[in-house]
Amino acid sequence: MIRPVRKLFVLTCVVTWFLPSCGYRLANKNMNAGKGQTIAVPTFTNTTSTYRIEQRLTEAVRQELIRRTQFSVVPDNQGDVVMAGEVLSYIAIPVIFNRQGCGSAYTMVVDMNVRVTETKTGKVLFRNDRFSFRDVYELAQSSSEFVPE
Repeated sequence: MIRPVRKLFVLTCVVTWFLPSCGYRLANKNMNAGKGQTIAVPTFTNTTSTYRIEQRLTEAVRQELIRRTQFSVVPDNQGDVVMAGEVLSYIAIPVIFNRQGCGSAYTMVVDMNVRVTETKTGKVLFRNDRFSFRDVYELAQSSSEFVPE
């Protein structure tokens, strides 16, 4: 009885060792982690009634790409790779209330259409027609800290 369990354990370890390396390593190897390439992130399209949400999201995506990749990020359509996006919906739902009955923590839900294409070939590298981001944010209680949020 111990032998089959041990064989199953060894097989599971071997499979888990090789599976994660397949796709991620190949994708990273093909793009060279963005080293020496530019990625264009033009301002996303806003189909919601939320003021300037597309500008805030576009800037946040640019900052994350700068921080996490080796791509040179540019704001226009003139890159080796172009990331285009459309903000489909934005919802802020209060989940925690203060003593005055105002929301102090909100669940933010953003739905987007995201597409990453290679400029030279026109090949779509990534596409998600309903990319959804959801997280909870707590607002500051003092007015001096609230304004930057």
